This record gives sequence, C-alpha cells and structure tokens, in this order.
Amino acid sequence: IKEDDLFRKELPENFYDNRKNGENDSFICEMIQKDSVDNFIQYVNQSFYPLDSQIDRSIYETNNFLLKNEQIRLIEYAAFFGSIQIFQYLRMNKIKLTPSLWLYAIHGKNAEIIHLLEGDNIKPRDQTYKECLIESIKCHHNDIANYILDQHLQNEKDDSNNILVNCLKYFNLCFEQNNLINESSFCHLCRYDYYCLVNFLLKEKNIDINAKTIYITKN
Repeated sequence: IKEDDLFRKELPENFYDNRKNGENDSFICEMIQKDSVDNFIQYVNQSFYPLDSQIDRSIYETNNFLLKNEQIRLIEYAAFFGSIQIFQYLRMNKIKLTPSLWLYAIHGKNAEIIHLLEGDNIKPRDQTYKECLIESIKCHHNDIANYILDQHLQNEKDDSNNILVNCLKYFNLCFEQNNLINESSFCHLCRYDYYCLVNFLLKEKNIDINAKTIYITKN
C-alpha cells in the first residue's frame, strides 16, 4: 500500500468538504450556524444536552476570533452567527448573559441581539465601548460601528486619530477623514502599506518624516 493511499484512507469521507467549508462540523454547531431552532430544541431535549455547555473544538474551524477563544459557550456561538432564535431560546432558559457576548454579537451582525444585551443591561468587558468599536471596524461591520459611536461613544468622537489608526490597521476606510491623512498619520500609513497615500504625501506635501507626534491621553 502506498503511503499516500494509507493517509487518504484514514481521513473522514467528508474531510475535504469540511475543510473547504472552514467551520465546526459538529451537529450542535451546524444547527446553531443555521439557526435551526426547532431541531436544536428537539435535540437538546432528547439528548439531555446541557444548555450551558461549551462547544467542542474542531480541526476544520478557520475563523481567527473563534480559534483564539478556547472556551466558547453555546450562547456565545449563537451570538457569533447572529442566530437570534437559538440565542433567545437559551436566554429564556436562564443561560447567563456575560460581557463577552458583545464581541460575539458584533461578529454576528444581528442588531436584535445587541439590543437584547442593552435591554438586559449587559455591558461589554471594556465599559468604554472602545474595544467594541475597534472590533466593529476590524470586521467591517460599519453599521454597528456607527451605532456604537452614536449611542455609546458620543463623548469620544473627538478621538479621531485612534479611529483612523484602527481603520488603517484593518483596511476599513469608511471612517477615514481626508484631513487626517497628513504628517501625523504618516508613520501609520507606512506601517500598514498604504503606498499610494505615502507617495502622495511625499510628493505633494512638504512633510518632515522625522517629526514626532505626542499624543496626550486622559486618565
């Protein structure tokens, strides 16, 4: 038997399809991904599946946010996929709502879940909401980012430089302001490979590339 054939036989039949899909292939996770609430309820009731369980790790998972969070509860996984029906079922069954849900909900891009967290007075781990704003920018979920700015960061709108830096870092230019593309942002433009903007500043603006900018932060 050839070595390649031996390894091929050890792989699950659906290995390549699952790898291409890049998501957790467990039955409970697939139901949450599809928000199949009726099947979910039937399954957890028949199998006495604990609703406060954590999902099992999967070799097929490719999402970096999920990979770096090793212990993910069912309700967090539901928030991540915006699965509002299963999220509501778990919530109504007294599953604890925690600050971590905010970042999962931002990925899920379901405004109703975010409003439920607000209605239940669940605040994010970073109660300034800056982490939530950055995560929204990172995900390119700009409607949520604008909502966070309007509802939770009204006093932080002057913090334009911090917003710009994260927009540049995550290549999300929807919040980019032309007047901030200048000498003070030059180092960030270089760091994140914005060649055209760097070239423009060097050619069209008389900038000092050795200049230093000092940012004063409030305690």
